[in-house]
Amino acid sequence: MSGIFINSDAWNFWFGAPIEKMNAQGIREDVDYYAGKGGVEAVFYNMNFQRSFYPTKVGTPFWKDLSLDENGKLLMRGKPVTAENSESDYRAMFLRSKKMNEEFPGFMAYRYKYCHEKGIEMWHSMRMDDVHHTPLKLEHRPQHCDMWLDRKDLIRAWYRHTWRGEWVDNALDYGQPEVYDYHLRMAREYLLDYESDGIELDWLRCAPIFKPGFDEMNTPLLTRFMRDVRKAADEAEAKWGHRIRIAARVPAHVTDAMGMGMDVPTWAREGLIDVLIPSPRDCATEQDTNVALWRILAPAPVILAPCIDCIMSSNPGWSLEYSAATDCGFASNFYQQGADTIYFYNHFPNQAPSHPDLQSVFGFIGDRKLTAAKPRRHVVTKHMQNGEGKFPVHCYPIEIWSHCCNGGVKVNAGEDTAGRKATVVIGGKYPFDITILVNTVPCTPLPADTPLPGNMPGKDGHFVQAEIPAGVLHDGWNDVEIFNNATVTIKDTDIVWMEISLSGK
Repeated sequence: MSGIFINSDAWNFWFGAPIEKMNAQGIREDVDYYAGKGGVEAVFYNMNFQRSFYPTKVGTPFWKDLSLDENGKLLMRGKPVTAENSESDYRAMFLRSKKMNEEFPGFMAYRYKYCHEKGIEMWHSMRMDDVHHTPLKLEHRPQHCDMWLDRKDLIRAWYRHTWRGEWVDNALDYGQPEVYDYHLRMAREYLLDYESDGIELDWLRCAPIFKPGFDEMNTPLLTRFMRDVRKAADEAEAKWGHRIRIAARVPAHVTDAMGMGMDVPTWAREGLIDVLIPSPRDCATEQDTNVALWRILAPAPVILAPCIDCIMSSNPGWSLEYSAATDCGFASNFYQQGADTIYFYNHFPNQAPSHPDLQSVFGFIGDRKLTAAKPRRHVVTKHMQNGEGKFPVHCYPIEIWSHCCNGGVKVNAGEDTAGRKATVVIGGKYPFDITILVNTVPCTPLPADTPLPGNMPGKDGHFVQAEIPAGVLHDGWNDVEIFNNATVTIKDTDIVWMEISLSGK
């Protein structure tokens, strides 16, 4: 291990990078950003959603059946791509990918070589069943591959297709041999046609991958798929003359992963994966990612690299974008639970204007001691459920009756908490009359005009802050209790935010 892992997705480079940088200079500048401060072991470059940004012989190249009309508007299969289907976005991606592949067709080999010159590894990131944007009226986006467009009989739950159906209802069903073989051939193409240091199998873009009611029963089939990819990686090792590792991005919670046929313990035991990446569904990082349990189920030498994504959500409509302090909070939490390193998703160079410290974070966050010493925000998050089963999403007590506590909320405060100034922040939809306790000890209320630890979600929140007495907070999981002093019941939906904020050392 020498650093962190970063996922660079298609929207980052093929949409975010200027079109004039679709050349060797653009590749170098992109790699330089990740390598610039050190601390990065590998960048996982995503080259497909369903369509691919390279001249795939297995799938559908992004530019296939795309053209521009006399007004410069995008057509797919001769039909206009509408604004509702994000015509301008896909037109930009079409022009960029077309230019790169026509004028610099060896860009993938060049990027691999340049990554090594800069001291980092280059991996492929394969989205295993990406069905972004597939509800009714969004089927004509130039994101969907020919198989998806032409073979609705291969989709796991097409009968659910409605104006706001879940994207994953429209995922391809790996239980059907054509779907299995298609994705295996694509994985082989990635590994054997384009030199890399490894491949990430991104099972969360999108899961579940079997038709309803057939997830667990297809567990052996998915394990067979992982064995087939491992065989392909072994062939690639022989061809390229160096090791090829495999990473798997799976749900944050063990029950979600196992409930979708992902027998990760077997994958680990058989050496089918080298890196395990427990991740949230969508973009909402979860403080209660099952890191400690995953560590037991996938012991060393598997590298455990939990995912930090770009937002965190406490209650519906109350989400906060990442910052250095929240990234450090999640990272220290994960290290305390047994993580080896950190994996970043949706942390892109094109976000630098709003997150100017992002490159610096990449440079130090692989060092758990440096991370622990930074100012940190440990945010309570809800669970974004995966799969067909419905698992608990509540992060707060369902009800806190008048003059009662009704239980506490666990918050992982990470490592090296001793001697730090620490505060609890609680947000409500209306002003709360509460007493805050941490680990059974009442905390000192702070004046109403005390500055909040950073940007907060929502404009109408009412925030209460309290200082945690010295010696009360400890490393790992702490318990925050809300004693309701008012005569009205506080419901879980009334609480919109909770975090523990720590000063730097």
